[in-house]
Order: sequence, then structure tokens, then C-alpha cells
Amino acid sequence: MPMVEFSAVLDSDAGHVWGVLKKFGEIHKWHPSIVECSIEDNQPDGLVGCIRKLTLADGAVVRERLLSVDDRNTTLSYRFEEAPLPLDNYVATVKLTSLTGQSKTFINWSASFDLQDLNTAEQYKELIRGLIVDGHNSLQLFLTQH
Repeated sequence: MPMVEFSAVLDSDAGHVWGVLKKFGEIHKWHPSIVECSIEDNQPDGLVGCIRKLTLADGAVVRERLLSVDDRNTTLSYRFEEAPLPLDNYVATVKLTSLTGQSKTFINWSASFDLQDLNTAEQYKELIRGLIVDGHNSLQLFLTQH
């Protein structure tokens, strides 16, 4: 099972970062690859089990189910329900850690998945890493503006 991880420091306090990230249905406000997002079936945003439907810049649709939200440990996880990628069992986790005495936050993004074609491991690890890094960079910009 391939795994992709990316860690960095955000120039914002953990409370502010968490306030943005835990709004599961608002990822389109800061992620550059996502042009539209909605929570399906009139479920409350952030309710464990809710599904967000993402429309990507190229018109593709991805559906993701929120698996867990932990306010105390500032961690959330979600999985692909439907995606135009030859991946199975895709699960992503975001974890925040406040840096003591600073208005900065350590963030760890991780994703694991199974491949339908084992020969494509490096290709899809790079693709997922690119999506995570682009999202991270846009999140940092969004946080400085809001």
C-alpha cells in the first residue's frame, strides 16, 4: 500500500488553521484544484459520515466521506467514495500541532491507497503528493488573507 506524507509549518496559529480545515464542505475556498464543493443529502458540514462532492478544475468529480474529526487532537480523516483514479482504499489524514509560544502550526498531511495497477505506484504517489503540496501552499495563502 503506497503512502504519501508531507509535513510543513504554517504561519498561523492552530486554532485558525483548524477552523478552516474542519469546514469539510468549504475546501473549494482554498484548494486550487477544486472549483466547487457541496455536502450531499443536506447533511451538516463536518458531521462524521457526511460526503462532500468535489468538482475539479478539469470537470472531474470526486466524492469523499468524512471518517473522523477530532477537535481535541486537531485531526481529521476522509476517504474516496468515488474518484476518476485507478486507486482503491484511499484514506487521507490531516493532523495539526501547535508550536509552543509561536503563532505557527506544524501540519502533517498523509494519504494511503491501493493501486489497481502496481506498475503505476510512483506515478500516483507523485500525483497525490502534488495535490497535497498545492493544497498546502494555497491553504497558507488563504490563511494569510483571512
